[in-house]
Amino acid sequence: MKKILSLLISTILIIALVTGCSSSNNGNNSKTSQNGTPSSQNSKITITVMQSKTEIQSDLQTIIDDYNKSQDKVEVKLLGTSGDNFATVLQSQFSASPEKAPTIFTIAGPDTPKFQPYMAEIKDSKAAEMLADGVKDDVTVDGKLYGLPSAVEGYGLIYNKNLFKEANIDPASITSIDALVNACEKLSKLNGVVKPIAFAKETYFSFIHPFNWAFAVDPNYKTDIEKLDKGQITMKDIPSVVQWIKDMDKIKPYTNKALDSYDDQVAGFASGKYAMIHQGDWVQSVLDQDKPNFEYGIIPFPTGGNTKLAVGTATAWRVNKYATPEQQKAAIEFLDWLITSDKGQEYSADTLKFIPAYKGVKAPKAPLAAEVAQYVDKGQIIPWVYNNYFPNGIDVDGSNVIQKYYAGLIKNDDQFLSELTNVWVQDAGK
Repeated sequence: MKKILSLLISTILIIALVTGCSSSNNGNNSKTSQNGTPSSQNSKITITVMQSKTEIQSDLQTIIDDYNKSQDKVEVKLLGTSGDNFATVLQSQFSASPEKAPTIFTIAGPDTPKFQPYMAEIKDSKAAEMLADGVKDDVTVDGKLYGLPSAVEGYGLIYNKNLFKEANIDPASITSIDALVNACEKLSKLNGVVKPIAFAKETYFSFIHPFNWAFAVDPNYKTDIEKLDKGQITMKDIPSVVQWIKDMDKIKPYTNKALDSYDDQVAGFASGKYAMIHQGDWVQSVLDQDKPNFEYGIIPFPTGGNTKLAVGTATAWRVNKYATPEQQKAAIEFLDWLITSDKGQEYSADTLKFIPAYKGVKAPKAPLAAEVAQYVDKGQIIPWVYNNYFPNGIDVDGSNVIQKYYAGLIKNDDQFLSELTNVWVQDAGK
């Protein structure tokens, strides 16, 4: 009887011990694994964010703290940024251990191709459904979406509203180069106006941005650029490019011939020396600081009758395809909250000052940002073709050609297009 009682007590103790261990391993104190995957159903999924804009880092941390407090399933952690060295630092993290690299990261423009192997396709996203057509190219590869733009920027002709009123010009009427020339003739007669239009002399402002119009209005620009790169066609074979240089010929006498630096161009606009400048919404902070209450707006450059604004992705949120499925899902849910929720839209527009790439989303109140957002919302935008399709080096080589054009060293349009074709093909072959 004693042996039976002893055996029964031992069995009860073993069962209690096993039950206690099991309870401890599945309780609320369970930990999250190193890659952020929860080790129990009661743990939060951890995702990390790394972005390149140092100026928004503090505000973004506040936004993330608010998001973390708003729900109990995910913990978002903001990693340090490295400014100008961002792409290099991010590349080293992916090279060392992709699964430990940031869950969400920002990349756009020329650095995009090298990070393409690390990007997850964006699926089941509310923000993706609201993405404006004109900016989809910036985040699409082979018909698949690989990012959500965090913000866009737009450029065109920024005009002085007071001078336009004085000259009795309706900016909405400038839908052709001839209409622009007519406006320039009126503006040139106003006191204080030295030239109706000014371009800046830096390579992107003198060539890349203006020449982008020549391809952005071409419905076949991808095919045409591919043929151009291979030397199968020349600039003379692309109607929109031929039209663009003809249009430039018409406005050239009314320009500063791209002789001013960016700073001098913007300062000249603020002083009334120039009635219009070919620039983007990024000049807004400079204008507002130098000349408060200055009234200005933005219109498209009307080459070939174009009425759409050139809008491109400033930065784009990407999701790490080596993160766990749970992390990728949590990442998209966070980005959807930031872009589409009422609270997220307030933060994006009012705190981060992001011009949305999405239809029906709140925009910053600043004048140029609001106008660019209206063009996006209406679908009246054309792409920054140069971002993904212009060859490396054409910014400098193309700028040299257009400076010769302004200086009168190029005799006619045929010579301009021939010289531009030559440097383009050379740069494409490097």
